[in-house]
Amino acid sequence: MYELVSPVSPRAVLKYTGYLLLMIAGVMTVPVLAAVILGDLSAAAIYTASAAVTFGAGAVIVRLLPESELRPKEAIVVAALVFPLSSLINAVPLAITNGFAPLDAIFESVSGLTTTGLSVAPAGVSSLFLFTRSWAQWAGGIGIVVLALLILVRPGTSAFRLFDANVGDTRLRPNVAGTARILGSVYVGITLLAFTLLLAAGMPLFDAVCQALTTVSTGGFSTRPESIAVFAGSAVPAAVAVACILGAVNFALYPRLFRNPRIILASIQLRYFVLILAAGTVALILTHPAGSPAAVVSASAFQAVSALTTAGFSTVDIGGLPDTAKAVLTLLMWIGGGLGSTAGGIKIVRIVVLFRLIELVFARFFLPSEAVTPLKIGGHIIDETRIHYLITFVLLYFGVVVVSAFVVMLHGVPMSDAVFEVSSALGTVGLSTGITGAAMPETLKIILILDMLLGRIEIVPFFILFMPKTWWKRPGRTTTTVESSGQASTEPVRIVR
Repeated sequence: MYELVSPVSPRAVLKYTGYLLLMIAGVMTVPVLAAVILGDLSAAAIYTASAAVTFGAGAVIVRLLPESELRPKEAIVVAALVFPLSSLINAVPLAITNGFAPLDAIFESVSGLTTTGLSVAPAGVSSLFLFTRSWAQWAGGIGIVVLALLILVRPGTSAFRLFDANVGDTRLRPNVAGTARILGSVYVGITLLAFTLLLAAGMPLFDAVCQALTTVSTGGFSTRPESIAVFAGSAVPAAVAVACILGAVNFALYPRLFRNPRIILASIQLRYFVLILAAGTVALILTHPAGSPAAVVSASAFQAVSALTTAGFSTVDIGGLPDTAKAVLTLLMWIGGGLGSTAGGIKIVRIVVLFRLIELVFARFFLPSEAVTPLKIGGHIIDETRIHYLITFVLLYFGVVVVSAFVVMLHGVPMSDAVFEVSSALGTVGLSTGITGAAMPETLKIILILDMLLGRIEIVPFFILFMPKTWWKRPGRTTTTVESSGQASTEPVRIVR
């Protein structure tokens, strides 16, 4: 907190925002190719022009501003800027090519890049639109900053701090570029595996391409209005579920699994993921509407996977479920997947830390006052700074749920549905009870847009971005900076999926 008494350097932030603009332009070239393949040359021209303008702006900024080393707080601001900025840029060609109202285009763009999956698009949209929003989820899943680190930003302290603000302290190689390459390779590998599984399950080629992009990113956008329910049989839902689970596991675990498969038993996040998933499936079975036992078990297991991984696919009508089932799904959406994955929510390891903290509070009542009782998870001591951040994050998380749900309820929505919808947006899930749609009031669209951004950026960095003291110092205030190493102060506010 003391670090922010010294404002960020706008020049440094703008310099690396220029790199982000270059990467956003690169991401926009893929829809150009898709438009050409699909025969929509006017859309190809629009996306080309948008990418060119974005690239030009980025190139001018990068060329004119001198190189400067990012301080930790500036890395946080740059990382927090990427999703609002890229969403606004992507919304322009989205609105022009599809005839969307500006707010609807922003909603779709934010939902895609934050890997949420809620949609206000009308029925009968084009194949190009279906692909571009799937591509947006794939790019948003791995993170545009990580892509920029792979391609544009030179190795060094600034790259390290950007990586730390986005991915955390995962170190698979001594340098940032090496670690980013491994994580990118894992991401691409899971995407190809998902595509293969979906094709083998009988999904058509175009649908398999789009769904492969949105399963690994746990995004939830589907090529069909009925989501996965339109595909007959159990093979497609099973393939989607497997791909979503792979996307919701900490990516740093995969390289270690290749070297030592037994490490899977030592992963706390994975063990609790399986336990919570099993408990959620049982709870949904008990609260599911009547049906054949096989159908109830299958639907319950799929929806438990979809909610816990924050993927947002569905095989049933969520709005038709009883409130008890919605409550179970809401709880799973709050929990979310693993740190270092594409899943949203609070994250499993943070839930584990909270329960260990509660356990420690009670244990201390039976210990001498002078006893030292550090909080440990998997043999690692959790320092007080991280605990303070965790408590702050969770309080803010549920504070956002309460405020957002209250606004939704003011529009006549029942409380259970209002809490479900905002939890889906904040958890970047995409499941809907039917509230989200083209006819939704503009106020609710704005609320859900903010929730999706807050959920993807993880709240604290988003607030830091808009704090006045982040950008300027009050007159008469003494500047205080605390950033000797730059690591301990940045860890609590990194943007981790």
